[in-house]
Amino acid sequence: MITKRKQTPTNPRVSIVLPCYNGERFLSQSIESVINQTFKDWELIIVNDCSTDSSPFIAEKYIAQDNRISIIHNKTNKKLPASLNIGFANARGKYFTWTSDDNIAKPNWLSTLVSTLDNNQDVSMVVADMTYIDETGKFITTASKQYPNRNPKQLAYLCNVGAAFMYRKSIADKIGKYDESAFCAEDFDYWCRIALNGQLMYIPDNIYDYRVQSGSLTATKKDEQIIKTTRIIKKYYKQFITVYHMNWLQKQKLTFLLKPHVKQTCFGLIFRFYTFCAFNLCNIVFFWNSNLRHKFKSILKIKL
Repeated sequence: MITKRKQTPTNPRVSIVLPCYNGERFLSQSIESVINQTFKDWELIIVNDCSTDSSPFIAEKYIAQDNRISIIHNKTNKKLPASLNIGFANARGKYFTWTSDDNIAKPNWLSTLVSTLDNNQDVSMVVADMTYIDETGKFITTASKQYPNRNPKQLAYLCNVGAAFMYRKSIADKIGKYDESAFCAEDFDYWCRIALNGQLMYIPDNIYDYRVQSGSLTATKKDEQIIKTTRIIKKYYKQFITVYHMNWLQKQKLTFLLKPHVKQTCFGLIFRFYTFCAFNLCNIVFFWNSNLRHKFKSILKIKL
């Protein structure tokens, strides 16, 4: 059920989904950070996932004050990826993003992301820097420090996107819904699919505060998150290698090596052997390098 709102004459430029489950502690700060954006052409769709605290009442208070805000009440607890799918199924914007009930968007959050997409029509998704804060709002670190030199290639083995992002509705229509079976790592799976079907752009602007707290999914589902993340890497890493391999071949004007009649030549066989070695070397690096935080112990838990 969706709370009725006054429909604006035109669709908003940006649709923001805010999944919420028992988020009463910080929900007001999260909603107000959206209301205080310098960019005003947005809609906020709150998806209440059967909260048992005062979260729905807090949301209704803001809905009464701002007709850009609405709420959907799930009849059963569906968890984060399903709630995102429900929210975006009701979205009317050209650009999509989502936020959490405990995070804070800085006033230039939307304006920075929208202007980047407006000025870069070939970009499917833009990713910005963000600050990690503790439960009291104290600075911890930034995404740019945690993931130096962030770029799309790192998605082959590491979720480096963070929580400050925006993507086009067109790419969402192309790749489909969030994978509900990837709960705890549904965002990583989605970013990989966008990267493999479109273009990502990372910008240095710090426009978002991500709250690290003991009760968050990241903290309470850490083991499950590691398992799901490793499974996603295994699912997509060959596609990432293929994409970057093809880009390199095109740049070097060597795509003729992939033609059937060339593959059977001596030169083609050597090239195929090189490709085989490259794939397996990447396999070793991705899954045995302790610096990537995906230890052999974690991989053993997964049924391949």
